[in-house]
Amino acid sequence: MMRLAYAEALSASGNSDPNPAVGAIVVAQNGTILARGFTQRAGFAHAERNALQKIATSDLAGATLYVTLEPCCHHGRTPPCTDIILDRKIGRVVVAERDYASEVMGRSVELLRTHGVDVLLCDDALFEREAWFTTGPFFFTRKYNRPRLMLKWAQTIDGSLAPQSGASGAISGKAAAYLTAALRSYAKLTAASPGTVKIDSPKLTVRFDENKPSLQESGLTPFFQNLIEIQHRIATAENIDKTAVRPPEQLFLAASKVTALDAEQTLHFAADAWQGDFATTMQKIFAQILSRGFNSVLVEAGPIFSELLFEHDFVDTLAVYRSKNNSSASLWGSPGRGNRVSRVLAKAQSSSPPLTGFELVECGDLGTDDFLLYRRLR
Repeated sequence: MMRLAYAEALSASGNSDPNPAVGAIVVAQNGTILARGFTQRAGFAHAERNALQKIATSDLAGATLYVTLEPCCHHGRTPPCTDIILDRKIGRVVVAERDYASEVMGRSVELLRTHGVDVLLCDDALFEREAWFTTGPFFFTRKYNRPRLMLKWAQTIDGSLAPQSGASGAISGKAAAYLTAALRSYAKLTAASPGTVKIDSPKLTVRFDENKPSLQESGLTPFFQNLIEIQHRIATAENIDKTAVRPPEQLFLAASKVTALDAEQTLHFAADAWQGDFATTMQKIFAQILSRGFNSVLVEAGPIFSELLFEHDFVDTLAVYRSKNNSSASLWGSPGRGNRVSRVLAKAQSSSPPLTGFELVECGDLGTDDFLLYRRLR
């Protein structure tokens, strides 16, 4: 049941920012699922309230509420979730993860127990992976005062991200494009580095091809496949409550004025700001991203910018499409440009290569490409 609750939380990922992505399941005494819910867009219902409001009866003494994060007990833009749990007389609550953020500080569990609710706490390690994908960005921003950054690139078989000059064109295949659309939907904010903006003029929008690739034999975990499928469903749904769903946004980083781009979507910095004090410039960008209410940002960058992100330890998640066949020579006719990590991954013989300082959390065979997803060990 808790795994089903985490599946609900995937629908809230990014959408609930700056709040955590939480899922909830209400189960009757006989095991029947009465309702499911997930945290709506900020200012709308939290997961528990979203689920419980779907049930007509007011007395749920025999029911169990499974929730991925400890319910809130404070007044914010919405009432406390502990209030509706007590109002509906829920007899038992199972919590996967405690909430020690400043608003809750772990007080909800004791509050519920004081009012006679049987509260069961899961082992912290049991759903650590699921929590990383859902509530992880929220707690990261609280700890580091910046959004959790996912860096994404496609590389040739020899470890190049771009030619010596000009646009790279497509390096990876259609399945990789499908996953990229899902990752953009998952993060809700996608940014492109100055070089990428200048050379490739990317749109960064969420675009799913009509011919959806099958990932069943890819080796990706069922949980991650579910994340991809849910993002596809959210992005392509026709009848959806626009007031409660946050659309994906784009952010173009530019070292000079780029008139073709929407001014509200573009952050302009002097060219020497990137070379002179990269860390300070990035911190300014992070501050603006947080002010817009995002816990995560997906960054698409070329060799130089990606190298700088690694040098300053800003890469928290790394998503790589490693081509099996395309080389610099076959694509561009000459050696291309990469970074130190892309070269390491190109030399690795394994389909799931280790990376110093990172943990490999997903690896999959996309046909023309290997997909590798790492998280920074902190």
